[in-house]
Amino acid sequence: MVKDLPRLFMVTRSRGFSSPRTQLLNLVRTVVTQSDVIIQLREKHLAPPAALELALELSETVRQNGSILTINERFDIALAAGAGGVHLPENACPADAVRASCPGLLIGQSVHSSDAAMRAEREGADYLLFGPVFETPLKKRYGPPQGLDRLEEVCRLTGLPVFAIGGITPASLRACLDRGAYGIAAMSLFCDALEPEKIVEQLVTALEHS
Repeated sequence: MVKDLPRLFMVTRSRGFSSPRTQLLNLVRTVVTQSDVIIQLREKHLAPPAALELALELSETVRQNGSILTINERFDIALAAGAGGVHLPENACPADAVRASCPGLLIGQSVHSSDAAMRAEREGADYLLFGPVFETPLKKRYGPPQGLDRLEEVCRLTGLPVFAIGGITPASLRACLDRGAYGIAAMSLFCDALEPEKIVEQLVTALEHS
């Protein structure tokens, strides 16, 4: 089990920004200067050259502040940018195959069931994202949320750090931790915030009192 991972996890989404590149860079700088965070660069709409350019801009800032930059699925971009890790979707290339080519990368994986969580652990993932725990507009078309009971089941069955994702707020963070989550992950909570520094402050306070 990976030790001392940050307990906050931000998934990026810049498509709603009026100035995507500038606003995303500023948002990441704001977040990582307040707390240690795992930042998942998940800009699926970007062509590989543009994604690499953005990752290179983010990598040094994130690392200097004690946080970790992970790249969504593209471990080639993660290596080229000097990122700390790669984050795999549930049905991506198995973690052990990625590790064979990239032994130095932190490898995370999104899962949506207990079976997928146990499979990811067997294949060598370092941490898991499980959700959506609560209702969230971004995932509504995929069906109802998983709920806290299923989160607890996944946390009980795996020895990996599990980050709860989907509809997370500072108020619901404690409920996720009480069910065994190591930390929380979010996209809209950070990327739609008018004052992201206040959101981070609230999350950090909630973690400190958990």
